Amino acid sequence: MRPGSDAWDMQKGMAMALIMLILLPFVSADVRTPDESREANGGHAILLEQYTATWCDTCATVDPWISEFVDDHSSRIVRVALHPDDHDPFGSPLTTKRVALKQADHSLSLPTFWFDGQGELEGSVTQSLLENELRSAEGNREHWIGMQVWWDTWYNQPHGDIQTLYLHLGEELPENAKITIFRLETLEMTSENISYNGIDTHHDVATQMITFTPNGTILDSFDGEQGWEVSNGNLYSEGGIPVFIIDTTGTVDSFVTVIEVNEEVRGVIGISNEEILRKAEKSGDFALLLLLGVLVGSSIALRREATQ
Repeated sequence: MRPGSDAWDMQKGMAMALIMLILLPFVSADVRTPDESREANGGHAILLEQYTATWCDTCATVDPWISEFVDDHSSRIVRVALHPDDHDPFGSPLTTKRVALKQADHSLSLPTFWFDGQGELEGSVTQSLLENELRSAEGNREHWIGMQVWWDTWYNQPHGDIQTLYLHLGEELPENAKITIFRLETLEMTSENISYNGIDTHHDVATQMITFTPNGTILDSFDGEQGWEVSNGNLYSEGGIPVFIIDTTGTVDSFVTVIEVNEEVRGVIGISNEEILRKAEKSGDFALLLLLGVLVGSSIALRREATQ
């Protein structure tokens, strides 16, 4: 039996699907989704800044359990390791700037810890002492500012991967507020490094830092080896609040965002490379499967129509 008008419509549909299938590589060639995407919500965490060094013997007795302490309190605390800019291979002017903000009027011991920039602890601390300071810092945080952070990665071999951070604030900030973003990495000691206290792997090392105002004006920046690119929300906004877009390259373990108002910490959030919430799908692959489904379905329908 010859197919009727319905079958003819199906044949035309199949032909259109084939044309789309042929043109798909050209249509989707410029459409690229991230290879990895992550998302984090919060702002209530306490910022733990640790002044440490690869040549510090006291640090060698503390550092091995600090990472575990932070992991055990991961919903409450975010750590940033600051190495001095002297004989430490992981040190940089970034540390000098952060320590200067603490307004310490004495020579700091190693290690030294700050909770939200306050509660200075020096020397060989204990876990119970850190627990007490953490609770104290949480009690002193009268108000915290919520944030949403998205982190996309585009593989860019053989060049450095492209990392894009999107920051959306939960409320409009006053003019005297400032936003600081740290780039953190896990660094390994090598035989070329002279300063050595026996610790091979150093976690949460701050290798880049950028500070800007709510309107996107950059106040301070330490670019490290990779550099920053910042958009002040001109691309889009949500609820009238701009979305800040920060780009860098290379391998990143995590980012930490800190909001300060009147020099007091009011919001902290960390996002880690391990927190991959979804593997970004390729739109071209999805469209291909959809078209194949249309073709298979149309073929089955035509066969049924022809046998009736």
